[in-house]
Amino acid sequence: MILSPFQYIEAVARFGSIRVAADHLHVAPSAISRHIKNIEEEFGVQMFERHARGVKLTLPGHIFVDHIKQILLDRERVRSEINDIKGIRRGHIRIHTIDGVAAGPLAMAISTFRERFPYPTLFRSRERFPGITFRLFSAGTATVIDAVKNDEADIGVAFQAARDPEIAIVHRIPDPLHAIVSSKHALASAKQITLQEFLAFPLALPESNFGVRMLVDEACRRKALHLQPVIETNSIDSLRGFARSGAGITALPYNSIKRELPMGLVKSVPFKETSLSRATMIIGVRLGRTLPAAVIEFTNHLYRTLIE
Repeated sequence: MILSPFQYIEAVARFGSIRVAADHLHVAPSAISRHIKNIEEEFGVQMFERHARGVKLTLPGHIFVDHIKQILLDRERVRSEINDIKGIRRGHIRIHTIDGVAAGPLAMAISTFRERFPYPTLFRSRERFPGITFRLFSAGTATVIDAVKNDEADIGVAFQAARDPEIAIVHRIPDPLHAIVSSKHALASAKQITLQEFLAFPLALPESNFGVRMLVDEACRRKALHLQPVIETNSIDSLRGFARSGAGITALPYNSIKRELPMGLVKSVPFKETSLSRATMIIGVRLGRTLPAAVIEFTNHLYRTLIE
């Protein structure tokens, strides 16, 4: 695809550096500088302020970049609609997701979706069967929501996300929070656990920008309970590993752990508290954005995968 001056400027705004943007787009920094200069001369304003560590947008620059982001999104949508008319299934889908879903249900959804719209091989024409490609980024709920709002992601998958006027919730899936313990742990045979019982053991929990942690923190505040994890991490795999080791326990949404339960290494124990047992996962997009056909199809496919 031929890059436009708008893409150059959007990249500089995103990275805060002409050199980094040039490396990302595989073009010469001088080419980007030339396009910025042309735009600034056309509008008669300075779009970027230069400083020692890079560049930052001026007020006119912010206005300009907000508009070109929408233009670039509209361009991708138009391309998708034209490809649909031509009978071509092509697109690039950017997903920001909570870590617990990335390696399990989401990976499975991508795999089965690509079976329907495969990437070209030596035995397929690249023009006729260009396929669907993905960019997947895992983070905490707050970061996921921000990425969708800023058009850095087409789809956001988040746990227990707070209501946001800029986010349209396409699907909401029940995803109760469970205590995760070793199969040999004293709680392994328990039918339910209270929050107070949970706090009596050494805990590993996600960092504060994760939906799980926000939910647990709020539940502790309401009950005036003191929470002091022995491990705080941004890695869901580390939480699972801590529970498997028997050194302590953790809390995770059921959907992020259910495919591991048949292996018998860990057990999940539901919480008695309604605020924890009625937690949900959402699939969201930016409100008001017209989505490409490939994104709409994948969003619905992901939902079907998550509720299986």
